[in-house]
Amino acid sequence: MEKWKVMFLICLYGAVKEFRPTEPYMYEYQHNVLNMTEHTLNSKVYPIWTYSYLVALIPSFLLTDVLLYKPILIVEALSYFSCWCIFVFGTSVWSMQLLEMFYGWATATEIAYFSYIYVKVPKEEYKSATAFTRAALLVGRFLSYALAQILIGLSLADYMTLNIISLVAMTLAVILAAVLPQVSWRNAYQKKLEDNNSPDDLESLVNEASYKDYLKLFFMELHQNLYEIYRNPMILKWSIWSALSSCIFYQIVNYTQTLWGTLPESQNKYNGITEALVPLMGIPADLITRQLNVNWNRWGDVLLSVGSLIQAGLLFWASQSNQIIIMYICYIIYRVIYQLSTTIAQSTLALSLDSRLFGLLFGINTFVALALQSILTAIVIDAEKLAIRAQFVVYSGYHLLVAILFAIIFAVWASRSFLKSRAQSNA
Repeated sequence: MEKWKVMFLICLYGAVKEFRPTEPYMYEYQHNVLNMTEHTLNSKVYPIWTYSYLVALIPSFLLTDVLLYKPILIVEALSYFSCWCIFVFGTSVWSMQLLEMFYGWATATEIAYFSYIYVKVPKEEYKSATAFTRAALLVGRFLSYALAQILIGLSLADYMTLNIISLVAMTLAVILAAVLPQVSWRNAYQKKLEDNNSPDDLESLVNEASYKDYLKLFFMELHQNLYEIYRNPMILKWSIWSALSSCIFYQIVNYTQTLWGTLPESQNKYNGITEALVPLMGIPADLITRQLNVNWNRWGDVLLSVGSLIQAGLLFWASQSNQIIIMYICYIIYRVIYQLSTTIAQSTLALSLDSRLFGLLFGINTFVALALQSILTAIVIDAEKLAIRAQFVVYSGYHLLVAILFAIIFAVWASRSFLKSRAQSNA
């Protein structure tokens, strides 16, 4: 019963923290209301998020397991709260840059959200926990984006009203983060000792230990666990995909509204419903993964290769289209494919992990993704200064390379399996 109570609370927190109706119209608010140019937003404001995320992620993934998750969740909620305080009261370019810095902190600490639940539920529930927690995020996004579309589409409210509603939701998120059950360091220490096959007097060792002993054991095992984690070929493969895919996903989400902004303002009427359809279609996709009995370690390469190939085509189509409906459809399908693939990747990684360093594993994968995104941003936006449509052509080519990479991995595996089976039959 306790695990379902925790599951409900963490899902409720996830839904509330994602209730941010400002987001579908963020570009329109900054561009049309605050009078910031496309160049200013693309080159001086939005890149701050990437670099802030990258810097904040290092302490986040190192401290998530050390501080036992809840404090990092509170930092996440406070960071989102700070963002929308600035949205309500800030009007200058530097205030929007500060907002992007806090937004980077908020997204960097999100690894605690996904790691927290794995410590609170038994391993056989990982698949369900992954599906439910990710579905909770999608529910929050759908409700907030649908509300935004209704209010703006029917002229019932302006952009500032969306900012205020978002700020109220972030206030509730801070309260929910504060009431989440704390993870006991004694429980975490005991599980670490169990993983190390400690002697029979385990209970007495835990009772006599201190938090300092837990930290000492954590840092002693850190190097060894990292080596063991990435020595596992399945973890390495899914981690590579996670980093490569997340890198370009962050870039697409960050600049899609700019691409939509290349069309006349009168056509950008349905940003809210478009963003709302993404989680609405993603929720059943998430829950379906809970029921699928597929060996993703064997067939995952096919999923990742085909998915990346379709995403490459969608991004190229969007980059060449002058019809907003085509851009909307491409964006929705792109996001749903990513949602389905990343849910499978996350649960597969959690099940493949023998140690309990979930925050560390997810944090390192995200750090690699952000490092790649920083390089991509520096080349495509800062150095080459490509127009937004040309940028999306580059992102399409990136996905094509990812598709080829995992097609090669599958071909190598299939060839080895065939040769091995043939050798066994001959023997």
